[in-house]
Amino acid sequence: MIYDSRESVLQLLEHGFQMPIHFAAIGTNGSVVAGTYSSSGRDGAGLDCHITVRTKGQNLTSPVNIMYVDRRGESALIVLREKPDTP
Repeated sequence: MIYDSRESVLQLLEHGFQMPIHFAAIGTNGSVVAGTYSSSGRDGAGLDCHITVRTKGQNLTSPVNIMYVDRRGESALIVLREKPDTP
């Protein structure tokens, strides 16, 4: 499964989220990745991602729940599921 978190963060910003944006991704096996997105570059248009927590030795298993929280406490949840096989 491939997930473009940058695209999700850009969409959140378009809907009024404010930097920094913190996230926690949790797989069904209990594996966790968490961190913070912040603005980068001279004009602040870039994104930096700093991972603060990562479960060692285990990949996230699907479905994966990703919670985003901005500096005001606004939140969003994205659930990643594998596409079912099609005949």
